[in-house]
Amino acid sequence: MKRPSRLTALLLAVAMLAMAACSRPAETQGPDGGTSTSQDGSGQGGTGGTDPSGGPRRGPNGEVYGGTYRMAIGAEPATMDPQLDTTLQVYRLARNLFNTLVRYRGTTLELEPELLAEMPTVSADGRTYSFRLREGVKFHNGVELTTKDVKYTIERMLNPATMAKNTWVFHDIVGADEMLEGKATELAGLKVTGPYTFEITLKEPFGPFLSNLATAPASILPADYAAEKGEAFAREPVGTGPFKLKEWRPNELIVLERNPDYFEEGYPFLDAIEYRVIADESTRWLEFEMGNLDSNDIPTVEWENATQSGRWKIWETTTLNTYYLVLNHRFYPDKRLREAVSLAIDRQKIIDTIHNGTGIPAAGLTSPGIVGALTDAPGFPYDPERARQIIRENGFEGLTITAWQRDGDKVTDTNLAIQQMLAEVGLNYVVEIYDSATYAAARSRGEIPANQGNWYADYPDPDNFLWTFFHSSSSTAMSVGVNAPEVDAILERARIDTDVQRRSRDYQELERRLLYEEYAMIPLWHLKSYFVSQPYVHGFQLNPVFVYDYKTVWKDVQ
Repeated sequence: MKRPSRLTALLLAVAMLAMAACSRPAETQGPDGGTSTSQDGSGQGGTGGTDPSGGPRRGPNGEVYGGTYRMAIGAEPATMDPQLDTTLQVYRLARNLFNTLVRYRGTTLELEPELLAEMPTVSADGRTYSFRLREGVKFHNGVELTTKDVKYTIERMLNPATMAKNTWVFHDIVGADEMLEGKATELAGLKVTGPYTFEITLKEPFGPFLSNLATAPASILPADYAAEKGEAFAREPVGTGPFKLKEWRPNELIVLERNPDYFEEGYPFLDAIEYRVIADESTRWLEFEMGNLDSNDIPTVEWENATQSGRWKIWETTTLNTYYLVLNHRFYPDKRLREAVSLAIDRQKIIDTIHNGTGIPAAGLTSPGIVGALTDAPGFPYDPERARQIIRENGFEGLTITAWQRDGDKVTDTNLAIQQMLAEVGLNYVVEIYDSATYAAARSRGEIPANQGNWYADYPDPDNFLWTFFHSSSSTAMSVGVNAPEVDAILERARIDTDVQRRSRDYQELERRLLYEEYAMIPLWHLKSYFVSQPYVHGFQLNPVFVYDYKTVWKDVQ
């Protein structure tokens, strides 16, 4: 479905950019864990209700069992199958429905076992990992988790018929290429040694490999059920996670309910999570303000109200993210055009007026906070005069850049701001909005001409940014369109290099060249992440990768 941008929205964006000053974030309450319950299952079992004294059932640190957590999403997901999507929304749903072999501990980037009984051992050459699963873990349908499910999950991802969007997760395993090319039906580098034990052998050592296994696309699926369901699994998922799917009313409501057989005793605290589909941002905010939602994103126009009124709890975290603009090389092959577009965008003004000063202009693609990020680069200047000169000298006047936006994405205001800035230097920037399924399918085929989006790190390594957008094996699927053998060679060498300093230097040199000489894509800014909740909400454990679950969340008695 396609609809044009509205004139009224454009006028609003123009007015916002003309503001002489912007509201700054108030002093906020840091992430209130609300509970010191650990992730090792030290809570108490049971569902909501009352204890023998007649009060609410509570956990060991006063957490309240029971209740439904209510939130809204701008558009329903195209799928709940984490192998078939790359959006943060689907990853967050997956984090509640499924589990991974390892996970990040609380609010840190330290890995710990989840479906594993212990962290794996690694061979001296760094290539072979030996795993042992927890015993007694059950899927939502009552079937016990075994290595059969692990084998199925990994091989399903690498089966070309699956058309998975996240094959990079397992691409480093021996035999992955043969499976992806349809030359093998089993993965040579995966060896099942027992019902709960298995080994994985990599083509070459790859330090971030265990971090790959903590990502939502690496969620372990139930072999027999998923195979039986086929394509229907995307809307009828079954996992081992703290919640299970209860109801999905298209374009209206998604309900997850507590998994009473969850393997971590005492979790989750909530009885259910409701996701209401509300397309309009102002309507979502009104529903939150009226108390009909337990948490919500903060609209730009409500920033001061949300952060300074004292009515709500503000949750803040520094996440590993980069917001960017891509001009697909297939449609816009001239780097001079991409340079002119970059020069025409006043990043700081957009941060100040639309994002309430909660970010910094990007100097690179890899997010700050990651070892190997391009932290000493000069940044991208705002120089509209130079942009106009490039456009005049190269005959780009009046050129139309067609940018796709996924319905429900929170980039409308920034797209309209970019539209105005490019108009001022002689370019037409047209925004077309498509539903999630159409958008995802077109992007995977490399058919989106341009798009403004964001990338939240799946794992904290430059490889996750640079390989994803610039390696020929994935650049097309991101609708970037880079296909350069010399770039591939550098990325392939760096990802297996065990010398941290040399590896970081290679990534930085490549990133500097691609962004400052080729303008292969246009980094925009990095944002802190905020949302607002009712004061009775507690227990979020906000991780820098920003794919958190609701296992530890609870609500005061209402």
